[in-house]
Amino acid sequence: MAKPTSKLVNIQILRAVAALTVVLYHVGVEQTHICSDAGRGCSLDIWYGLDGVTLFFMISGFIMVVTSWNSFGKPGAAVDFMRRRIQRIVPLYWIVTTIAVIGIAIAPSMLNVPVLDPIYIAASYLFYPVERLNGLVRPIANLGWTLELEMMFYVIFTAALLFNRKLGMILAMGVIALITAGGIAGLYGASVPLNFWSDPIILDFVLGMAVGAAYKVGASLPRAAVWGLSFAFVLIAATMVIQAPWINSFPELNIVRRSFLALPAAALFLLGALGPQLNAANLFARAGLLLGDASYSLYLIHPFILRPFAKIWAKLFVTHVPMWVFPCVAPIAAIASGLALYCLVERPISNYFAKKKPLKLTPPPASSASALPQQS
Repeated sequence: MAKPTSKLVNIQILRAVAALTVVLYHVGVEQTHICSDAGRGCSLDIWYGLDGVTLFFMISGFIMVVTSWNSFGKPGAAVDFMRRRIQRIVPLYWIVTTIAVIGIAIAPSMLNVPVLDPIYIAASYLFYPVERLNGLVRPIANLGWTLELEMMFYVIFTAALLFNRKLGMILAMGVIALITAGGIAGLYGASVPLNFWSDPIILDFVLGMAVGAAYKVGASLPRAAVWGLSFAFVLIAATMVIQAPWINSFPELNIVRRSFLALPAAALFLLGALGPQLNAANLFARAGLLLGDASYSLYLIHPFILRPFAKIWAKLFVTHVPMWVFPCVAPIAAIASGLALYCLVERPISNYFAKKKPLKLTPPPASSASALPQQS
Protein backbone atom coordinates (compact mmCIF):
# COMPACT_ATOMS: atom_id res chain seq x y z
CA MET A 1 0.00 0.00 0.00
CA ALA A 2 1.24 3.49 -0.80
CA LYS A 3 2.46 5.69 2.01
CA PRO A 4 -0.41 7.53 3.70
CA THR A 5 1.21 10.87 2.96
CA SER A 6 0.79 10.29 -0.79
CA LYS A 7 -3.01 10.25 -0.69
CA LEU A 8 -5.98 11.85 0.93
CA VAL A 9 -6.78 9.49 3.76
CA ASN A 10 -10.48 10.39 3.96
CA ILE A 11 -11.07 9.93 0.23
CA GLN A 12 -9.35 6.57 0.24
CA ILE A 13 -11.47 5.44 3.19
CA LEU A 14 -14.59 6.70 1.41
CA ARG A 15 -13.70 4.42 -1.48
CA ALA A 16 -13.70 1.54 0.97
CA VAL A 17 -17.06 2.68 2.37
CA ALA A 18 -18.54 2.88 -1.12
CA ALA A 19 -17.37 -0.62 -2.03
CA LEU A 20 -18.57 -2.10 1.26
CA THR A 21 -21.96 -0.45 0.82
CA VAL A 22 -22.35 -2.09 -2.58
CA VAL A 23 -21.28 -5.44 -1.11
CA LEU A 24 -23.79 -5.16 1.73
CA TYR A 25 -26.55 -4.26 -0.68
CA HIS A 26 -25.90 -7.40 -2.72
CA VAL A 27 -25.63 -9.50 0.44
CA GLY A 28 -29.15 -8.30 1.19
CA VAL A 29 -30.31 -9.17 -2.31
CA GLU A 30 -28.92 -12.70 -2.04
CA GLN A 31 -30.44 -13.16 1.43
CA THR A 32 -33.80 -12.07 0.09
CA HIS A 33 -33.57 -14.77 -2.57
CA ILE A 34 -32.62 -17.38 0.01
CA CYS A 35 -35.49 -16.42 2.29
CA SER A 36 -37.97 -16.33 -0.58
CA ASP A 37 -36.97 -19.79 -1.80
CA ALA A 38 -37.12 -21.16 1.74
CA GLY A 39 -40.45 -19.50 2.53
CA ARG A 40 -38.97 -17.61 5.46
CA GLY A 41 -38.88 -13.99 6.55
CA CYS A 42 -35.67 -12.02 6.13
CA SER A 43 -33.73 -10.44 8.97
CA LEU A 44 -31.90 -7.99 6.74
CA ASP A 45 -33.40 -5.38 4.47
CA ILE A 46 -31.56 -4.68 1.21
CA TRP A 47 -31.76 -0.92 1.81
CA TYR A 48 -28.95 0.80 3.66
CA GLY A 49 -29.53 4.52 3.17
CA LEU A 50 -26.28 5.09 1.27
CA ASP A 51 -25.79 4.53 -2.46
CA GLY A 52 -22.23 3.28 -2.95
CA VAL A 53 -22.24 3.87 -6.71
CA THR A 54 -23.26 7.49 -6.22
CA LEU A 55 -20.42 7.93 -3.75
CA PHE A 56 -17.97 6.30 -6.17
CA PHE A 57 -18.91 8.76 -8.91
CA MET A 58 -18.46 11.76 -6.61
CA ILE A 59 -15.04 10.46 -5.59
CA SER A 60 -14.11 9.88 -9.24
CA GLY A 61 -14.95 13.45 -10.25
CA PHE A 62 -12.98 14.73 -7.27
CA ILE A 63 -9.87 12.65 -7.97
CA MET A 64 -9.81 13.44 -11.68
CA VAL A 65 -9.76 17.16 -10.96
CA VAL A 66 -7.22 16.99 -8.15
CA THR A 67 -4.79 14.76 -10.04
CA SER A 68 -5.12 16.77 -13.26
CA TRP A 69 -5.20 20.26 -11.73
CA ASN A 70 -1.89 21.32 -13.31
CA SER A 71 -2.42 19.41 -16.56
CA PHE A 72 -5.17 21.42 -18.23
CA GLY A 73 -3.98 22.86 -21.53
CA LYS A 74 -0.57 21.14 -21.34
CA PRO A 75 0.73 19.32 -24.44
CA GLY A 76 0.09 15.59 -24.24
CA ALA A 77 -1.95 15.85 -21.03
CA ALA A 78 -5.17 14.55 -22.59
CA VAL A 79 -3.48 11.53 -24.18
CA ASP A 80 -1.60 10.75 -20.97
CA PHE A 81 -4.77 11.00 -18.90
CA MET A 82 -6.71 8.57 -21.08
CA ARG A 83 -3.75 6.19 -21.25
CA ARG A 84 -3.57 6.03 -17.46
CA ARG A 85 -7.34 5.58 -17.14
CA ILE A 86 -7.31 2.70 -19.63
CA GLN A 87 -4.40 1.05 -17.86
CA ARG A 88 -6.19 1.43 -14.55
CA ILE A 89 -9.69 0.28 -15.55
CA VAL A 90 -9.52 -1.99 -18.57
CA PRO A 91 -7.21 -4.95 -17.74
CA LEU A 92 -8.96 -6.04 -14.54
CA TYR A 93 -12.41 -5.44 -16.02
CA TRP A 94 -11.58 -7.55 -19.06
CA ILE A 95 -10.31 -10.33 -16.81
CA VAL A 96 -13.50 -10.29 -14.76
CA THR A 97 -15.64 -10.09 -17.90
CA THR A 98 -13.85 -13.13 -19.31
CA ILE A 99 -14.51 -15.01 -16.08
CA ALA A 100 -18.17 -14.06 -16.41
CA VAL A 101 -18.33 -15.27 -20.02
CA ILE A 102 -16.85 -18.62 -19.04
CA GLY A 103 -19.06 -18.93 -15.97
CA ILE A 104 -22.29 -18.10 -17.80
CA ALA A 105 -21.38 -20.43 -20.66
CA ILE A 106 -21.02 -23.24 -18.10
CA ALA A 107 -24.11 -22.28 -16.08
CA PRO A 108 -26.35 -20.13 -18.34
CA SER A 109 -29.24 -20.22 -15.86
CA MET A 110 -27.33 -18.00 -13.43
CA LEU A 111 -28.10 -14.83 -15.44
CA ASN A 112 -30.56 -13.78 -18.14
CA VAL A 113 -27.75 -12.84 -20.52
CA PRO A 114 -27.37 -13.39 -24.31
CA VAL A 115 -23.85 -14.71 -23.78
CA LEU A 116 -23.69 -16.30 -27.24
CA ASP A 117 -24.48 -13.00 -28.98
CA PRO A 118 -21.13 -11.71 -30.34
CA ILE A 119 -22.39 -8.11 -30.47
CA TYR A 120 -23.40 -8.24 -26.81
CA ILE A 121 -20.06 -9.77 -25.86
CA ALA A 122 -18.08 -7.16 -27.84
CA ALA A 123 -20.16 -4.33 -26.37
CA SER A 124 -19.49 -5.63 -22.87
CA TYR A 125 -15.74 -5.54 -23.44
CA LEU A 126 -15.86 -2.12 -25.08
CA PHE A 127 -17.96 -0.35 -22.41
CA TYR A 128 -20.83 0.19 -24.85
CA PRO A 129 -24.31 0.01 -23.28
CA VAL A 130 -26.67 -2.63 -24.67
CA GLU A 131 -29.78 -4.29 -23.28
CA ARG A 132 -29.97 -7.73 -21.76
CA LEU A 133 -32.82 -10.12 -22.48
CA ASN A 134 -34.66 -8.76 -19.42
CA GLY A 135 -34.52 -5.18 -20.73
CA LEU A 136 -31.88 -3.93 -18.28
CA VAL A 137 -28.85 -2.14 -19.71
CA ARG A 138 -26.10 -4.24 -18.22
CA PRO A 139 -22.89 -5.81 -19.59
CA ILE A 140 -21.92 -9.44 -18.97
CA ALA A 141 -20.18 -8.47 -15.73
CA ASN A 142 -23.27 -6.88 -14.17
CA LEU A 143 -21.58 -4.08 -12.23
CA GLY A 144 -19.75 -2.98 -15.36
CA TRP A 145 -22.67 -0.66 -16.08
CA THR A 146 -21.06 1.87 -13.78
CA LEU A 147 -17.80 1.59 -15.72
CA GLU A 148 -19.68 2.34 -18.94
CA LEU A 149 -20.70 5.66 -17.37
CA GLU A 150 -17.22 6.12 -15.93
CA MET A 151 -15.62 5.72 -19.36
CA MET A 152 -18.03 8.27 -20.81
CA PHE A 153 -16.90 10.68 -18.09
CA TYR A 154 -13.25 9.97 -18.94
CA VAL A 155 -13.87 10.81 -22.60
CA ILE A 156 -15.46 14.12 -21.63
CA PHE A 157 -12.70 14.90 -19.14
CA THR A 158 -10.02 14.01 -21.70
CA ALA A 159 -11.48 16.56 -24.11
CA ALA A 160 -11.62 19.13 -21.28
CA LEU A 161 -7.87 18.75 -20.71
CA LEU A 162 -7.26 20.23 -24.17
CA PHE A 163 -8.31 23.63 -22.81
CA ASN A 164 -7.15 25.81 -19.97
CA ARG A 165 -8.37 24.84 -16.54
CA LYS A 166 -11.26 27.27 -16.19
CA LEU A 167 -12.66 26.66 -19.67
CA GLY A 168 -12.03 22.92 -19.51
CA MET A 169 -13.85 22.57 -16.21
CA ILE A 170 -16.81 24.63 -17.43
CA LEU A 171 -17.04 22.64 -20.65
CA ALA A 172 -16.86 19.25 -18.92
CA MET A 173 -19.45 20.12 -16.31
CA GLY A 174 -21.67 21.81 -18.88
CA VAL A 175 -21.58 18.87 -21.28
CA ILE A 176 -22.55 16.45 -18.51
CA ALA A 177 -25.40 18.72 -17.44
CA LEU A 178 -26.65 19.07 -21.04
CA ILE A 179 -26.51 15.32 -21.64
CA THR A 180 -28.57 14.78 -18.49
CA ALA A 181 -31.05 17.50 -19.42
CA GLY A 182 -31.56 15.88 -22.82
CA GLY A 183 -32.46 12.60 -21.19
CA ILE A 184 -34.85 14.21 -18.73
CA ALA A 185 -36.53 16.08 -21.60
CA GLY A 186 -36.93 12.83 -23.57
CA LEU A 187 -34.87 14.03 -26.53
CA TYR A 188 -33.18 10.70 -27.18
CA GLY A 189 -36.23 8.69 -28.18
CA ALA A 190 -35.66 4.94 -28.07
CA SER A 191 -31.86 5.18 -28.21
CA VAL A 192 -30.52 2.77 -25.59
CA PRO A 193 -27.00 4.26 -25.36
CA LEU A 194 -28.12 7.90 -25.20
CA ASN A 195 -30.79 7.24 -22.59
CA PHE A 196 -28.30 5.23 -20.56
CA TRP A 197 -25.52 7.84 -20.77
CA SER A 198 -27.97 10.56 -19.72
CA ASP A 199 -28.76 8.84 -16.43
CA PRO A 200 -29.00 11.69 -13.85
CA ILE A 201 -26.49 9.80 -11.71
CA ILE A 202 -23.72 11.29 -13.90
CA LEU A 203 -24.37 14.63 -12.19
CA ASP A 204 -22.45 13.11 -9.28
CA PHE A 205 -19.31 13.54 -11.39
CA VAL A 206 -20.08 17.26 -11.58
CA LEU A 207 -20.40 17.53 -7.80
CA GLY A 208 -17.13 15.66 -7.40
CA MET A 209 -15.39 18.00 -9.84
CA ALA A 210 -16.71 21.08 -8.08
CA VAL A 211 -15.57 19.83 -4.67
CA GLY A 212 -12.20 18.86 -6.15
CA ALA A 213 -11.74 22.41 -7.40
CA ALA A 214 -12.75 23.76 -3.99
CA TYR A 215 -10.19 21.49 -2.33
CA LYS A 216 -7.42 22.62 -4.68
CA VAL A 217 -8.03 26.30 -3.89
CA GLY A 218 -7.81 25.58 -0.17
CA ALA A 219 -11.45 25.36 0.88
CA SER A 220 -12.27 23.45 4.06
CA LEU A 221 -15.27 22.95 6.28
CA PRO A 222 -15.48 24.91 9.54
CA ARG A 223 -16.19 22.93 12.70
CA ALA A 224 -19.87 23.90 12.72
CA ALA A 225 -20.30 22.66 9.14
CA VAL A 226 -18.61 19.36 10.03
CA TRP A 227 -21.04 18.75 12.86
CA GLY A 228 -23.97 19.93 10.78
CA LEU A 229 -23.14 17.63 7.87
CA SER A 230 -22.54 14.73 10.23
CA PHE A 231 -26.00 15.19 11.70
CA ALA A 232 -27.49 15.67 8.23
CA PHE A 233 -25.92 12.44 7.00
CA VAL A 234 -27.38 10.39 9.84
CA LEU A 235 -30.79 12.04 9.51
CA ILE A 236 -30.95 11.73 5.71
CA ALA A 237 -29.68 8.15 5.68
CA ALA A 238 -32.32 7.17 8.23
CA THR A 239 -34.96 8.90 6.13
CA MET A 240 -33.80 6.95 3.08
CA VAL A 241 -34.34 3.69 4.98
CA ILE A 242 -37.83 4.70 6.08
CA GLN A 243 -38.81 6.05 2.67
CA ALA A 244 -37.29 3.17 0.67
CA PRO A 245 -40.65 1.91 -0.70
CA TRP A 246 -41.52 5.40 -1.95
CA ILE A 247 -38.10 5.96 -3.51
CA ASN A 248 -38.14 2.54 -5.17
CA SER A 249 -41.48 3.37 -6.77
CA PHE A 250 -39.63 5.60 -9.24
CA PRO A 251 -37.87 4.09 -12.30
CA GLU A 252 -34.13 3.49 -12.02
CA LEU A 253 -33.13 6.48 -14.17
CA ASN A 254 -35.66 8.92 -12.72
CA ILE A 255 -34.22 12.27 -11.59
CA VAL A 256 -36.23 12.21 -8.34
CA ARG A 257 -34.90 8.77 -7.40
CA ARG A 258 -31.32 9.69 -8.28
CA SER A 259 -31.52 13.00 -6.41
CA PHE A 260 -32.77 11.46 -3.19
CA LEU A 261 -30.18 8.70 -3.33
CA ALA A 262 -27.45 11.30 -3.77
CA LEU A 263 -28.28 13.22 -0.59
CA PRO A 264 -26.63 11.03 2.08
CA ALA A 265 -23.70 10.26 -0.20
CA ALA A 266 -23.16 13.98 -0.84
CA ALA A 267 -23.14 14.78 2.88
CA LEU A 268 -20.61 12.04 3.59
CA PHE A 269 -18.50 12.98 0.56
CA LEU A 270 -18.30 16.64 1.58
CA LEU A 271 -17.23 15.59 5.08
CA GLY A 272 -14.48 13.39 3.70
CA ALA A 273 -13.23 15.74 1.02
CA LEU A 274 -13.27 19.06 2.87
CA GLY A 275 -13.39 18.00 6.51
CA PRO A 276 -10.50 17.17 8.86
CA GLN A 277 -8.32 14.30 7.64
CA LEU A 278 -8.27 11.16 9.76
CA ASN A 279 -5.02 10.00 11.30
CA ALA A 280 -3.54 7.51 8.85
CA ALA A 281 -1.63 5.76 11.62
CA ASN A 282 -4.58 4.39 13.58
CA LEU A 283 -5.90 0.89 12.96
CA PHE A 284 -9.25 2.01 11.54
CA ALA A 285 -7.60 4.28 8.99
CA ARG A 286 -5.04 1.62 8.00
CA ALA A 287 -7.80 -0.91 7.40
CA GLY A 288 -9.74 1.70 5.43
CA LEU A 289 -6.71 2.55 3.32
CA LEU A 290 -6.14 -1.11 2.49
CA LEU A 291 -9.78 -1.65 1.53
CA GLY A 292 -9.69 1.62 -0.40
CA ASP A 293 -6.75 0.34 -2.40
CA ALA A 294 -8.64 -2.91 -3.05
CA SER A 295 -12.03 -1.25 -3.63
CA TYR A 296 -12.00 -1.71 -7.41
CA SER A 297 -11.19 -5.41 -7.10
CA LEU A 298 -13.76 -5.85 -4.36
CA TYR A 299 -16.39 -4.02 -6.38
CA LEU A 300 -15.88 -6.17 -9.47
CA ILE A 301 -15.43 -9.60 -7.93
CA HIS A 302 -17.93 -9.74 -5.07
CA PRO A 303 -21.01 -10.70 -7.19
CA PHE A 304 -19.12 -13.77 -8.42
CA ILE A 305 -18.53 -14.79 -4.80
CA LEU A 306 -21.90 -13.92 -3.27
CA ARG A 307 -24.06 -15.72 -5.83
CA PRO A 308 -22.48 -19.20 -5.44
CA PHE A 309 -22.01 -18.57 -1.71
CA ALA A 310 -25.75 -17.95 -1.40
CA LYS A 311 -26.53 -21.08 -3.45
CA ILE A 312 -24.35 -23.18 -1.16
CA TRP A 313 -25.89 -21.57 1.92
CA ALA A 314 -29.41 -22.28 0.69
CA LYS A 315 -28.52 -25.89 0.05
CA LEU A 316 -26.53 -26.72 3.19
CA PHE A 317 -27.28 -24.24 5.97
CA VAL A 318 -30.62 -22.49 5.56
CA THR A 319 -32.56 -25.05 7.61
CA HIS A 320 -29.92 -25.45 10.35
CA VAL A 321 -28.36 -22.01 10.88
CA PRO A 322 -30.15 -18.78 11.91
CA MET A 323 -30.63 -16.49 8.93
CA TRP A 324 -28.85 -13.58 10.61
CA VAL A 325 -25.57 -15.49 10.32
CA PHE A 326 -25.56 -15.20 6.52
CA PRO A 327 -25.15 -11.39 6.35
CA CYS A 328 -22.36 -11.70 8.92
CA VAL A 329 -20.38 -14.33 7.02
CA ALA A 330 -21.05 -13.45 3.37
CA PRO A 331 -19.34 -10.02 3.47
CA ILE A 332 -16.22 -11.64 4.93
CA ALA A 333 -16.04 -14.02 1.97
CA ALA A 334 -16.53 -11.12 -0.44
CA ILE A 335 -13.88 -8.93 1.22
CA ALA A 336 -11.38 -11.80 1.28
CA SER A 337 -11.91 -12.40 -2.44
CA GLY A 338 -11.51 -8.69 -3.19
CA LEU A 339 -8.25 -8.47 -1.25
CA ALA A 340 -6.96 -11.61 -2.95
CA LEU A 341 -7.78 -10.26 -6.42
CA TYR A 342 -6.13 -6.96 -5.56
CA CYS A 343 -2.93 -8.54 -4.24
CA LEU A 344 -2.61 -11.24 -6.89
CA VAL A 345 -3.88 -9.47 -10.01
CA GLU A 346 -4.70 -5.76 -9.76
CA ARG A 347 -1.60 -4.60 -7.91
CA PRO A 348 0.86 -6.53 -10.13
CA ILE A 349 -0.84 -5.07 -13.21
CA SER A 350 -0.61 -1.56 -11.76
CA ASN A 351 3.03 -2.08 -10.86
CA TYR A 352 3.76 -3.29 -14.39
CA PHE A 353 2.31 -0.18 -15.99
CA ALA A 354 3.97 2.05 -13.39
CA LYS A 355 7.39 0.68 -14.39
CA LYS A 356 6.66 0.70 -18.12
CA LYS A 357 7.70 3.95 -19.79
CA PRO A 358 4.93 5.33 -22.02
CA LEU A 359 5.56 6.26 -25.62
CA LYS A 360 6.25 9.99 -25.69
CA LEU A 361 4.30 11.52 -28.56
CA THR A 362 4.67 15.09 -27.29
CA PRO A 363 6.89 16.92 -24.81
CA PRO A 364 5.99 16.10 -21.19
CA PRO A 365 4.08 18.67 -19.12
CA ALA A 366 6.19 21.01 -17.05
CA SER A 367 4.90 19.58 -13.76
CA SER A 368 3.18 16.34 -12.86
CA ALA A 369 3.03 16.92 -9.13
CA SER A 370 -0.21 15.78 -7.55
CA ALA A 371 -1.76 15.55 -4.14
CA LEU A 372 -3.06 12.07 -4.95
CA PRO A 373 -1.56 9.00 -6.63
CA GLN A 374 -2.32 8.74 -10.34
CA GLN A 375 -4.36 5.59 -9.80
CA SER A 376 -7.87 5.83 -8.49
